[in-house]
Amino acid sequence: MKFIWEIPVKAKIVVTGRSSAATRDPAVGATTHAGRFSERTGFTLIELLVVIAVIALLMGILMPALSKARKLGRSAVCKAHLRQWGTIFFMYTTDNDDKFWIEHNVWATGVTQGGWMPELSKLYGDVDEFRVCPSAAKLNGPVGGIGTTFKQWGPGPIMEAHRFGPEGRKNYGSYGINLWINSIDPASGEYGWRANGQRRQWQRLQSKYAAQIPMVSDCTWFGTNPINPNDSARQNSGDPPPTEDFWEKLDPVVPGHWNWDMARVCINRHSRGINMTFMDGSTQKVVLTDLWGLKWHKEYELAHDVDIPWLP
Repeated sequence: MKFIWEIPVKAKIVVTGRSSAATRDPAVGATTHAGRFSERTGFTLIELLVVIAVIALLMGILMPALSKARKLGRSAVCKAHLRQWGTIFFMYTTDNDDKFWIEHNVWATGVTQGGWMPELSKLYGDVDEFRVCPSAAKLNGPVGGIGTTFKQWGPGPIMEAHRFGPEGRKNYGSYGINLWINSIDPASGEYGWRANGQRRQWQRLQSKYAAQIPMVSDCTWFGTNPINPNDSARQNSGDPPPTEDFWEKLDPVVPGHWNWDMARVCINRHSRGINMTFMDGSTQKVVLTDLWGLKWHKEYELAHDVDIPWLP
């Protein structure tokens, strides 16, 4: 005989304590728990603060690198512009028996000065695309004036006051020539540039010292005549600017500091230096303290111990 036992079992489970009630959602076929396990629709304040802090940290790391990359990019374009000027200079000397053009001293001869950009533009095409360094492409003041570290020189009234050529729109830029490379009008006699007559002028292409002779560079004016700091021919002409913002503090239209020739190129435009094209055709960055070690004119005595207190 076989016996079958059936024992009915009814169980009731009671959950007590801190747990939340559980319900089954027939729509999704899953159990949801009110409270701790409910679906969230946003971030907590602490999570947002963490995200913001991470973004700020990344920005702090990346911004200096991006800024440096932009500066390097502008410097590279600047060098390309100066190479173009160097090419035009060589084109001119090739056409003129290795001689540079005449730069007139208007105060001695009455002939308009600063003609190298307009005159070379007439001979070799429009040079507007490489008149200015990307780091110094803005006007200094409402109508332009003397250049600064990060502002171009010209055009406007200052060019008219200093008796530049009539084509005012062509008298601007952020580069200047070494005014010792060219010839000067014989009519200026012993006055010449900086009261030294013809004897210091290079006048034509040189093979000796070519890698040390500046032709064109970043500059706060259309040209410059640096001399050795120990040279007493002209006060301040061989000295660095007394402060980094020397040119920025001057009146853009009436600066009144024309003696400061070396100061025109001693500007912190490209991370402690300027860009320059030399008579051998090379273009490179020159650290400001090395400017006095270049062969600016025939009688220039090199100096390697010039101190620039404000240079970082």
